[in-house]
Amino acid sequence: MKKVRRLPFVLVLIIALLTAGQEKAGASEIVDLTDFAQKFLGVPYKWGGTTPSGFDCSGYVSYVYSEFGVDLPRTSADQFAQGEKIDPADRVPGDLLFFTTYKAGPSHSGIYLGDNKFIHASPKGIAISSLNESYYKKRYLGARRYIQPAPMKDGQIGKVYIKKKVNLWQRDENGKLKEVRVLNPGETYRVYGSDSLYGGQFNLGSQLYITNIATHIEFKPAGN
Repeated sequence: MKKVRRLPFVLVLIIALLTAGQEKAGASEIVDLTDFAQKFLGVPYKWGGTTPSGFDCSGYVSYVYSEFGVDLPRTSADQFAQGEKIDPADRVPGDLLFFTTYKAGPSHSGIYLGDNKFIHASPKGIAISSLNESYYKKRYLGARRYIQPAPMKDGQIGKVYIKKKVNLWQRDENGKLKEVRVLNPGETYRVYGSDSLYGGQFNLGSQLYITNIATHIEFKPAGN
């Protein structure tokens, strides 16, 4: 009988790591996009800028999206014209927001982070602003989508959007909680169940839970 030669453990590990990296790179997860966008906070504004040495508004969103395999039109006007129109109630992190600023029509764009906040190339550089600010509230034109939210998986009952920082907990077989890390505004997670323990919790899978705090999270059931 011919013996099957086993691959050395180190080689198997290397292959596994390379495969995992390839899956992540191709996933285009919205939470990764919003995290990546925030790495450029403080980068100076530069008219016509398209690199981390200096961005204008459309150059900035184009640069961020290009890292996730999406080629956006170069100008805010073209980005507004070609994206999928999104109603305000349906905005999710990763959508593009548009404003009329120095001229009529869509002349400014940014990336929605959730909780009425967006990140953009402001005159003071890359910054996070609020749609509640009177300047942007008066000039808001609408939202457009270029990356679709991840589809629902089997057993998923909905999604939860993080509005304010909230703890992620892991629950053991006895119901005891251990803090894992902090979830940040703009992040989105699949929900696989809910219960009334500890004031109400959502199950994110793998015995990971977040507490149902309306001021910090927003739950959207599957099909909505």
